[in-house]
Amino acid sequence: MSSPPVSSPPVSSPVTGESPVATRDWVGPILLLALVLVGRLVLAGTTGIVEDEAYYWTWSERLAAGYYDHAPGIAWVIAPFAKLFGATSLGVRAGPVLAGTLAVAALLPFARDRWLLVLILASMPLYTLGGVLATPDAPMLAGWALALAGAYRGNWLLAGVGAGLAGLCKYTGWGIWPLLFLGAPRQWRAMLPGVAVTLGLLAPNLLWNAQHDWISVRFQLGHGLGSGVIGAGGVTGATSSTAPGVLGALEFVGAQAGLVSPVLFGAAIGFWTKGWRGDATDRLSWWTSLPVVAFFTLAAMLARGEPNWAAPAWLGVAVGLSRATGRVRRAAWLGAGFGAVLSALVAVHLYMPLVDFPRDPTARLGVGRDLAESVQAWGIEPVYTERYQEAALIRYYEGLETYALPGVARADQYDLWPTRWAESALFVRRARGGDTLPTDRFCADRGSSNVVSERDIDGAPIERWQVVPVRGCGPRRSAAEEAPK
Repeated sequence: MSSPPVSSPPVSSPVTGESPVATRDWVGPILLLALVLVGRLVLAGTTGIVEDEAYYWTWSERLAAGYYDHAPGIAWVIAPFAKLFGATSLGVRAGPVLAGTLAVAALLPFARDRWLLVLILASMPLYTLGGVLATPDAPMLAGWALALAGAYRGNWLLAGVGAGLAGLCKYTGWGIWPLLFLGAPRQWRAMLPGVAVTLGLLAPNLLWNAQHDWISVRFQLGHGLGSGVIGAGGVTGATSSTAPGVLGALEFVGAQAGLVSPVLFGAAIGFWTKGWRGDATDRLSWWTSLPVVAFFTLAAMLARGEPNWAAPAWLGVAVGLSRATGRVRRAAWLGAGFGAVLSALVAVHLYMPLVDFPRDPTARLGVGRDLAESVQAWGIEPVYTERYQEAALIRYYEGLETYALPGVARADQYDLWPTRWAESALFVRRARGGDTLPTDRFCADRGSSNVVSERDIDGAPIERWQVVPVRGCGPRRSAAEEAPK
């Protein structure tokens, strides 16, 4: 009688000294993750897109190694699914949704409680909505999670691939290597090939930036640190007013607590107080989470912070909490459950508004459809707009030739794309008082305007636009420039 085969023990990581958790609780968490994926795809395909999603979709029509506002990853993630499903909300969002699911799957082997890891990352409001919208964050998080998975295994080439993909989706991804060096300083020599892989993946975007006066990097630095930037050809970017100071930092921390749930935020603090003294996996989770939140909290003192800035930090927190014990673990379960309830209420609110409050951000899902239909009814192309948002929405909904006028609103990708000037066109801007229009320095004549209003389901105004027929368009010099020398 032959002996039963002896299975080989799992290979341990040279960094953590342990193997990925070898328990049998895989099936349930994976089924839960699959259910979450299906739910997010349903949400993605049955709710309207917002302005920035339409903007990124226009990038996917012109794939490049870089764009004015961001690294190119989001455009490349959208492109294949937009080809498959067309200019639909599912076509725009399917790629980012799949990327967000990949982020969770990459970290599953390193959780002691896989159920808790999936529940935290599936229910956290920051990831519930962020995991549906087509923004650079979702694919960046997938790359960040892959880099973490490589670091936990001591596979620095895998970490290099993840870090490169993260950096190609959002410049925040560039910051993971310094954190990994701090989290495992004795491994710095072994990390060098991974760093080389990252630089190789980033090379096309670095070259694009070098060819465009580093405009994309400088725009993001200006956006995050509150300083103005000057684009190629003298285009002025976003500028900031008075620095928010301590109140800005407090507001940012409060937003983090709200978007991960206050109870889970408290559990995270519990992890941060001890994680730096834990094993190698805990230390890597600590170094890739708390410093990220701390850095962007300080940045929020210089410019108004956006809650999604610190999104990658919560991947490390989720791994740390899935390995916690005692009160921290109980708090993590309670926080995950609370987050699941909040996320479920938000999902219901998308279809059946539960509360009527002013400036409801969910009311902007699908904004711009009425505008695009009204513009299309004129039968005039091209269409010039004041801002990139209207140009992208009109292009997305009706496929019309649109351009955001250069130098009118804040600089954007349309300032780098060439504008086709036409004798007859339409101009669109947000409605406001006064007769002066930015077209006056671009178009010789304009007719009377038509006002288009968009309202939510309760009839409250969301947006109002002016649609103006114009003639004789093209860049014009000011009176001072035309005066004889």
